[in-house]
Parts: sequence; C-alpha cells; structure tokens
Amino acid sequence: MTYWLYWGKAKPGSQGASCHLLPYHSLDVAAVGWHLLAPERPLTQLLAERLDMPPEQLRRFFVFLLGLHDIGKFSRTFQGLARPEGMTLAPPVARYGYTVRHDRLGVLLWDACWNTWRREGVLGWPEDAGVRSSKLLEPMDSLMAPFFGHHGHPVSTGQLTLAQFYIDDGVLDDVTAAGDFVADWAALIKPHWPLERLLDKHWQGVFKTLSWTVAGWATLSDWLGSHRDYFPYCQKPIPLGEYWPWALKQAEEVLEVTGFDRPPEPIPYAGLAQWFDGDATPTPLQQQAESLPLESGPQLFILEDVTGAGKTEAACILAQRLLAAGHGEGIYFALPTMATSNAMYSRLGDLHHHFYSSDSRPSLVLAHGARELNEEFERAIAQPENDDYDAEDASASTQCNRWLADSNKKALLADVGVGTIDQALMGALPFRHQSLRLLGLARKVLIIDEVHAFDHYMQTLLHQLLAHHARQGGSAILLTATLPHAMREALVAAWRHGLGAEPSLLEKTDYPLLTHCGEGTPEEIHVKTRSEVTRSVAIKWLEREEEAIECVLAAAESGECIVWVRNTVDDAIRAFQQLRERHPEPELCLLFHARFAMVDRQRIESEVIRRFGKDSKPPLRRGQVLVTSQVFQESLDCDTDQMVSDIAPIDLLIQRAGRLQRHQRGERAAPVLHVLAPKWDVHPRADWLSQAHRGTQAVYKDTSLIWLTQRVLRELGAITMPGAARTLIESVYAFPVDDIPEALDQAHFERTGMDKLAASMATHNALNLEAGYRLNADFDPWQEEREFGTRLSDERSLEVALLKRQGETLVLWAEDHRHADRLSRCRLRESQVKKLAALPGHYAEQWEALQERHRGLRFVQPWLPEEDDECGYDEQWGVSFG
Repeated sequence: MTYWLYWGKAKPGSQGASCHLLPYHSLDVAAVGWHLLAPERPLTQLLAERLDMPPEQLRRFFVFLLGLHDIGKFSRTFQGLARPEGMTLAPPVARYGYTVRHDRLGVLLWDACWNTWRREGVLGWPEDAGVRSSKLLEPMDSLMAPFFGHHGHPVSTGQLTLAQFYIDDGVLDDVTAAGDFVADWAALIKPHWPLERLLDKHWQGVFKTLSWTVAGWATLSDWLGSHRDYFPYCQKPIPLGEYWPWALKQAEEVLEVTGFDRPPEPIPYAGLAQWFDGDATPTPLQQQAESLPLESGPQLFILEDVTGAGKTEAACILAQRLLAAGHGEGIYFALPTMATSNAMYSRLGDLHHHFYSSDSRPSLVLAHGARELNEEFERAIAQPENDDYDAEDASASTQCNRWLADSNKKALLADVGVGTIDQALMGALPFRHQSLRLLGLARKVLIIDEVHAFDHYMQTLLHQLLAHHARQGGSAILLTATLPHAMREALVAAWRHGLGAEPSLLEKTDYPLLTHCGEGTPEEIHVKTRSEVTRSVAIKWLEREEEAIECVLAAAESGECIVWVRNTVDDAIRAFQQLRERHPEPELCLLFHARFAMVDRQRIESEVIRRFGKDSKPPLRRGQVLVTSQVFQESLDCDTDQMVSDIAPIDLLIQRAGRLQRHQRGERAAPVLHVLAPKWDVHPRADWLSQAHRGTQAVYKDTSLIWLTQRVLRELGAITMPGAARTLIESVYAFPVDDIPEALDQAHFERTGMDKLAASMATHNALNLEAGYRLNADFDPWQEEREFGTRLSDERSLEVALLKRQGETLVLWAEDHRHADRLSRCRLRESQVKKLAALPGHYAEQWEALQERHRGLRFVQPWLPEEDDECGYDEQWGVSFG
C-alpha cells in the first residue's frame, strides 16, 4: 500500500537507520494503549461503566482512534523533514515547508475527511447507520480531541486549508494514502462505533469529563510506544496484520520494564502492628479510621485533629482500606512545601510496601521542583531500594522508578507518589501535558496535608481539582489541625458537585472531627483525644523588641533552648545580629530563613534539626537560640523549650505553638508562648499595627485578623487544644463584620476584595474540566504568553544564581557540590532582584560558559556579591540589602 512510503519517527537530517515507517509507529502506540485498556484493568472498568460500553468494545473503539493520533504525518510537509539514504519514501515538494506541527495537521485532515471516510466505509462505520453528519459534528470533535492532543495540549486548525499541506502530485496523494491506512487499520482492529451514545447529550457530557483521562492515556501510550529500545525503527513494508502481534508483544515488554504491566495487588489492612512489627496502640483518630464503614464509589474524608494525633497514619489506614476495597489503584501524598514533601518521603520509607502483596513491586516517586537534591530519592532511582527483594526484582523496581522519575509530569503515574500540592494542582491548569497528571491522579487516593494553609487562589484551584477527582472515581483524604467551618463546607460542596449532588450543610462544631462524604448525606463524627496531646499553652505579651530580646537571652542563660519566629526575613536578620552581640556564646545562635542559597539553606536546616530535632540531647540543646521566619513552622519536625513569636493570625500561632515542647523530654516548665504584639487597644487607629510592627503589617495586610487574634487570646489567656480550638478559629475567621473596629474596616474590606480577586483569577486560569479536552473557539488557555501558576503572590519571585571568584575565574557559589547549579540558587522577590548589581560585562563570556555547562542557568539572573556595593551575601546571614 502507498502508506508504506511515509516515515513516522525521525529527526531532520536523519539517515536510513533511523527511519520508521509511519504505520508501524501508529501500531506501536496502539499496542501499548491496547494493554493499558485491558478489560480487567480498573481504568477500563471505570470508563466502561461511566460510558455504558462493554469493556472489550470500549477498548477496540478507543484503540482504533488512538491509532489515528499521527495521521497528520501523512502531510508531505512533514515528510520533507528527512531523506534517509537507501529508502523509497514519499517524495518531498520543495515549495511546501513544515510550518504547522503534525498534531494540528491531523485535526485538519480528520475534519476534512472523516465524513467521506464514514460514508465510504473507511472507518468501519455500519453501512445502515443512516445518521446525518450535521448531528455528528459536535460529538466527533469532542471524541477526537484527546487523541490529536498527545503532544501536551488540545489543538485546532484555525484558518488552515487542506490544500496548503496535503499534496496530490499525480504520483502520490497524501489524503488517499492516509485513507488507505485508516481503512486497513479499521479492518484489523474492528472498532464498534457507539452510534446511539454519540448522539446522546448526557453521554457526550460524561465523555467530556472523562476526556482528560483519555488524553492522558493517549499521551502515555505515545510516550511508551516511542521507546526505541522496544520499538526499533522498521523500514521494511509488512502487512499490518503481521506487524500487530509483534507490536503487542513489544508493548508487553515496555509495560513490564516501566511498571505498567499490572497494578500492584493491595492487601487488607490488618492493624498497625503489620506496619511497625510490634505493639502499636492506635490513637482515637486511627481507631475511627480502622472502624469507619466505607461507602461505595468515590468518597471524601476530612480529618481535623491536634498535632500528635496520628493524622498521617490515620490517612494511611483509610488509604489501605480504600485500595483493598477496590476504591483506588494508588496513593498520592500532596504536601504544602518541598521540605514537608521530603520529610514525608523519608517517613514513608518502605511503609508503602505493606499496602500491597509481597510479590508486588509498588513504585514510590518524589515529585517537586528540587527533588534531585534529595539524596534518599537519588539513591532510590540509582540502585535497588529494598534489600528484601531479590536482585532481579530490585533491578526491575529501580528501573521502573527511574523511568517514572525522569519527569515530574510522569511522577503522578507512580503507584505511590509524594510531592507538593502544586504537582496535583497543575492538572487543573493549562500546563503542557496536564492530562498526564490527571491520568496519574485518576482512581488514586489523594491525600492532602495542611489544607487550612491554602489561600483563596489555591482553595479555588483545589475545589476544581476535588470536583474532577470525584468525577474520575478517585477518593480524597484531607488533613488539618485547624479548619474554619466555612472552608470545610466549601470543600465538601466541591466534592459533592463533582458527584452531581446538591451542597449539604454541615452542622457539627465538635473538635476533633472526622467528616466523611460520599454520595449520601455527609457524616460528621466526633473523635476523642488522647490525654498525651491535650495541653494548654499560656500566652504572655511582649510589646517591644527589646523585651523579646531579653526574654530570649534569659531563656538561654537558664540553660533552655528557645526559638523566635519572626514574620519577615529582615526582622529576623536584625534580631539575630542583636542576639549574637549579647549572647555569651554567639556560636549557639542560628539564623534560618528562605533567603539563602540552597546549599546554605540545606546546611542550616540540617543544623537546626541537629540542635532542635526530635533526637537532640539535653547537653546540645542547652542555651541554643534560633531566630527564624515562617519556614520553621512549615517544614521542620523540631521542638523548643521556649518560644517567642511575632503576632500572626490565630491559625499560624496555633501551628507555631505546636513546635513548643512538641516532644516528650521529661520534666519541663509549663509551655508559654511569648507573643510580640502592639499594645492592646479596644479602639485602635488605622496605623495600630504598622506603627510599631511595620514588617508584620506588610505581611498581614488585613489588620483586623491580627486584632481579632489578639482579642480572643487575651480573653482566653492560652491556646488550649483541643478544647478551645473551634473558639479560637471561629472567633477570627467567622466573626460578624460589626465586631471589627471602624478604623480597621478599610484594611478588612481591601483584603476581602483581594481574596475575591484571587478566587476570580484562579477560576480564570483554571481549565474548565467539565467542558472536555478541546480548545474553546473564543479563548485558548494554552497561549504561551500567558503567565499563571499554582500559587498567587502579591509580587512575582525570581531565581538568582550566586557566583564567586576563584582567582580570576567565575564559578558557582556551590561549585564543589553535585547539582552545583541548583544549590547555588536563591529565590527572591522581583523588587529585591532589581536591587542587585548587574554582572560586570567582562564576566559575560564566563557566564555564558557556565550556562553551557548548566542549561538550567539560562533562566536565572546571575549575581556576584563581591561586585555589589549595596547588597551582600553571607553564608550565615543570607542575602542582605543596603
């Protein structure tokens, strides 16, 4: 057939050895998709159930469409890219250049020909269907969009015409060749077209919500089907019927080596002793997780409990029970920061192996932007990860992890993933290959920690993601220590929207609380608290920085360790300088914040854990002082004998107080949180906060939150958990507007407006996941010039690469380290970056050489502190501004 003259996978200028005839690449990809949609697989069963199609029928239909994903390559403009020697291929036409990518060319060809092919029997369409083509336009567009979008986003033809790109030179007709291939492929695979369903509006709507998963499946099939180690280039014409069995066999091999041959087999939960090899008494929350009856179908759990209640283990219990009951195929732990992701990755260790049978090889992958700096993760993909495996299994497990780990886009496909919430939220935004992320999350148990910490922008994105996750058949477990009632209702409402159910009011104000939501009425279950985690932290007020310094020095002098959490880095640096000058042993003072080069931040973080961590000993802890910013409360499992904190909204103070005497260390004085705050004023002026605490005002612009926090803490005199948890939170976040002093109204209304704007921006940036995987004719969210992200800040942040001189040579700050380019970077606000001196011109050539060695440096700004008269850098202080 003439379609054998068309090549499929090669680079411009390639020679004969790298030429792959187009039909065979299409079948390679289809063969992978065929195995991934085996009738017994949960994904297939989900799609078949939701689309009301028998699994085998669905497989043949979708695999047929998948085989058409590259028909745009039949365009002679694409064929002109390579002229391998010794091959008889479709002759190029000089005047036709490859100016439009083949995925768009595929849509162009399909739009022009599908109806003709349908009438002529090319598509395997039933002869007596008798359906008018006008009724099929909309469903056919929606149906094919996921397959032509296999390069990362939906495509459309715009104003293109067929004659611009498909040639009939009298010898070879591109359109005819494509049609011949489609006809032979249809005759081989024998697709069954679901005609009645295609015309059903409800079915079309269901398919649209599932089309993102279908697009992810098509992309994964294309990536695996392009694996040259298993699908070598084929240059000899072979009948499709003979090539197909070989392609299916090769597809089995590539799926096995990448871990997709079969999902690991979950086993029933059998108690904590199964995980920890000994007696382990479950906490009350964990007991609820063990005994709570599961519902059928997707379900949401919200676990609200104090620090130390075992929320992570309770989530793991629920996750294993869900997996064993067939409600999921894997797990993704979503954490708020890279540091907490690293900690969770270490904490899991080999725990995830206890969720599955002994002969399963569940993959575990870390997913965030700096994971290559995690040595534990690097070891896991470089060598066998578990001594209990035999050598063959260990090698296979490592190879699978390595394939999944070479891109964050693939990481969510792992059986067990750990990473930042950003990696999941990217599935709801128009990032390239976001459908691959959604495929990874589909049918997974999604565990999200610290949901209370999300601002309105992230909350809105999370609502979109939760609704879609429910539609895709997944389950979710949300963990929090403090959650306002309104936020909990919004999370449940988003979940129920995904299930097509009406919102349901939540009534209980108990704490701790487990909320369970399926298709029925949400269940709210009060959870008891262990006496060990019940405590009260007294509040003492400080009005001046000098008082805070005296408090810190007094604690150090008495032999205690103490942490001072400041709201801004500049305030932290200033306090650190003053304390070092007055501390009798200044080497016992540490400064920890986010304005360090990564190599120094990692070193200081390790030192903080050594001095203040769970395993630190009394002799080492004695007299230690740590001045830090919010990074301390966000990421580190440390505890301190005493604490000073700048005033902040109540939920953050509760979180900070959770690091105060966090671990059992014998007899210690009752915990006290010293709070540096403005003098209390029942009738404050508008500058009540900024007058003495300008940095805090800059961070927390809604001063009403600070005033309400101070009011409730003055009334209660302590942070008592769990008894006063609801009172503390709702007194700040569920107050009547009339409670706010008139002078603070303006700040409150401005912040409320900003919150609404943030939610609106999130809605604008997010994909409409109910509309289906296709481009909107009026707006293309994948426009390259658009700027959007998973987080919203008042000011954009940029990465800076710190440099130094070795003699006359310009080198990276962390030159002697592996990953020197990443470890030499620091993230700063854009306004701060503008204050840094530009790199002197005579270093331009050396900087270009560094960029050639480390390609990631092309996207960062160089800074040589030695040549900056205004700003400086010190490994102990971080970045300082003149």
